[in-house]
Amino acid sequence: MFRLMLVLLVAGLAACAPRPAPLVPLDEPTEALTRQLLAGLQENSANFRSLEGFARVRIVHPERRLGANQVLFVEKPDRFRSESLSPFGQPVLSAATDGDTFSVYLPVEKSFYRGAATLRNVQRFVPIPLQVADLVHIILYDPPLIDFTQASLSVDARQGYRLVLRSGSAVHQELLFDAQQRLREVAYFRGDTLQLLVRYDKFSEARGGVFPLTIEMSMPVLDAGATVELRDIDLNAGIPIERFSLTPPEGVPVLPIPQ
Repeated sequence: MFRLMLVLLVAGLAACAPRPAPLVPLDEPTEALTRQLLAGLQENSANFRSLEGFARVRIVHPERRLGANQVLFVEKPDRFRSESLSPFGQPVLSAATDGDTFSVYLPVEKSFYRGAATLRNVQRFVPIPLQVADLVHIILYDPPLIDFTQASLSVDARQGYRLVLRSGSAVHQELLFDAQQRLREVAYFRGDTLQLLVRYDKFSEARGGVFPLTIEMSMPVLDAGATVELRDIDLNAGIPIERFSLTPPEGVPVLPIPQ
């Protein structure tokens, strides 16, 4: 949000300061540039397959607000594991899915749950209203694209290139790229209603391009959202498939996921 005093100060200095560089390049929004941006998305999709590392995760949900440091293991298409840590670094909740089975262990309660990796089961413990596969792809800088039939590109003078993808239905998608053609924002609409907004920030150099270390997701219709701040990550590490399943400690019974 603009601050009046700051605006006045900048206006006063503008007459003697060099003209700032434009926030976006002056490239025309051509069909060739549209194809180039779409090709960049395909490159991201191919470049980043898995991730392991640490994250600070904050979740806002009508029923819960959570914030925790986590150890994350993520692999396409739908493998996910998180270890939520106490302030002293001890695991307080472990959740893992290999795409078929979802398991949760609560060490303090010595409770172990297992069930199918359905959205309903996952949301009992990970209150982000997204399918696991969608969450995995969003974290790996590969947000799902709709099955579009039309693509139109425009230039936003302050933000960058805005690419709008439309399907034959009421669903459309808007993607915002910055001056370096990095994907910064993805918005999913049904009609005129925003369903999901994903923002990427704090890019780091990575083999094959750049990778965002901050991911914000908001679902205004559900009054829910999450922020993931990554650190000490290893991209495309060979993660053993065993990481995406949990084994109950000896003597701890396996319970069905409560409904």
